[in-house]
Amino acid sequence: MKVAPVSEGERIRQLDGIRGFALLGILLVNMPSFLYPIMFLPDAGMVNTHSEMDGWIRLLFNMFVQTKFYTIFSFLFGVGFFLFMHRAESKQLPYQSLFTRRLVVLLIFGMTHLVFLWYGDILHTYALAGFLLLLFYHRQEKTIKRWAWTLLIGMQALSALMLTVPEDLVSMPDQSPLIQKAIDAYTNGSIIERLQFRVGYEIPVVLSFEFYVILSVFPFFLFGFLAAKRGVFERTEAFIPAIRRVWWLALGLSVVLVPMIPLVQFGIVKFPASISIAVQTFVTWSGISLCAFYITSLLLLYRKESGKRMLKHLEPVGRMALSNYLSQTIITVLVVRVGQLYGTPELALGLVFSLVIFTAQIFVSRWWLANYQFGPAEWLWRCLTYGKLVPMRRKGGSHAI
Repeated sequence: MKVAPVSEGERIRQLDGIRGFALLGILLVNMPSFLYPIMFLPDAGMVNTHSEMDGWIRLLFNMFVQTKFYTIFSFLFGVGFFLFMHRAESKQLPYQSLFTRRLVVLLIFGMTHLVFLWYGDILHTYALAGFLLLLFYHRQEKTIKRWAWTLLIGMQALSALMLTVPEDLVSMPDQSPLIQKAIDAYTNGSIIERLQFRVGYEIPVVLSFEFYVILSVFPFFLFGFLAAKRGVFERTEAFIPAIRRVWWLALGLSVVLVPMIPLVQFGIVKFPASISIAVQTFVTWSGISLCAFYITSLLLLYRKESGKRMLKHLEPVGRMALSNYLSQTIITVLVVRVGQLYGTPELALGLVFSLVIFTAQIFVSRWWLANYQFGPAEWLWRCLTYGKLVPMRRKGGSHAI
């Protein structure tokens, strides 16, 4: 079996750029959960003693970042699924068994990340949902589209239903003991004590929502699969009219949905549901519209030379997406642990910290890919997928997938 990296001519630069952009958003979204026991905090994940600046940062995150980037990553996963399967099939490789093995390895990465580092891992969810994609590879486009829209509308209908449930019918237990237990474990606890807290309290909550999360991301898998199947990223110019239509539609929806977040949060617009549930509903809905807006905006930017020059800095980060995603956790967990910052810093510090980490990843990724064909995690993923050692050092004209 000949396993060679994708050449520069075969690469789709837009996907690398979009992936890099999404990684910045993912880091911004995840940073608060590295700093606080978000899972157990009331008031949309804010400590009761949060500053006014923290409140505004949280609001801006809800409006423009929260839920906007995991949807992009989900869409890109669907794109990557089709490209992997199609390229393997064109090389007469056993594409289904290869992709199955690829998902198993990703699941191992994800579960290791989830158990030993951080409860917010998304890799294991993508791996589990990815097995469902195998059922759609040979389906007709209309069938895929029907499933995608049905799942998307169905999940959002459930969210709309939650808006009608009166607040006094939903009781929230007092999580104060768990909040303090989390701070104690992640500030002063040993490795074993932190692991015991994660396995005993955090992971059960994560797994209890696993089926819901899979159903939430899967429609975006299918939309990404459809876009790649139609050649949107390989023949972008042919789809510019459609991309512009989606851009205008996504912008129009976002102009309506995004302002609803502060309007609900400040009690100007009210629903029977609690403020936190209503805010989260509009955060989710605006995440869908802004996901489409961000992706189409980047595709349109790539048509301009100035846009290409600006976005090329994100491409190395996107080409090492798995390595950079995992390293964001490792770096942050180490700094928070060594500095004993858990439960204490303001969100402003987390914002600055995120920007510093991501800037460093731009330079490190560029240096790494000048010398190697793959990021370290991508190299290991590839070796385990194909069952053989793949040369890691870069040779002239070769680049990583």
